Amino acid sequence: MAELTYEDLTALRQRILQGELTIEQAGSEYSLGELAEALRMTRATIQALVEGWSREQLTWQPPAAQSKAPAHDEDRWSATEAVTHLIATENWYLLHMGRLVGKREHFAIMPRGLGDHADNGVPKEQLAAELNAATERILADIAAIPADADLTARRDSTFFGELSLRGWVMLAIVHDLDHTAQIGQLTEQSGFPAS
Repeated sequence: MAELTYEDLTALRQRILQGELTIEQAGSEYSLGELAEALRMTRATIQALVEGWSREQLTWQPPAAQSKAPAHDEDRWSATEAVTHLIATENWYLLHMGRLVGKREHFAIMPRGLGDHADNGVPKEQLAAELNAATERILADIAAIPADADLTARRDSTFFGELSLRGWVMLAIVHDLDHTAQIGQLTEQSGFPAS
């Protein structure tokens, strides 16, 4: 199968959002290698954003007048909050993917609900380093999945149904795309810092 482009991924995300396709169905259409490369691409997009934006841009939050959401709501998150949430959420994927291949790893930071672990106080350099480390970790874990792993075995994700290894990777990709779109919308709001 041909390499997934960013446009392919956003089209898949749209089909999932419209209910035409589940995350598991989307993931099952691709190999783990193809999904890992797609995840590498979504993470590279976020990494470039973190490294390219100023500290003011990364921590800027829409004022209440521009959003009807409460201050702690995802609709009012800064880019830093979205990225710290993505980093923490990765442990949830790793836990479930690990269980599917017989690992019993525990994580110090584990999200307990939607939107958990968003933190606007992380300095830019630390944010970039933590995102890079998280990306390398998940890609290494995907690469270490044994060739004879059962790709049909599934674990309940609570929110997105039962997911296989490929479904968990697709979930990470879609989650990246969701928050990349959210971050991109910040630039369209009045008051967003120029640099």
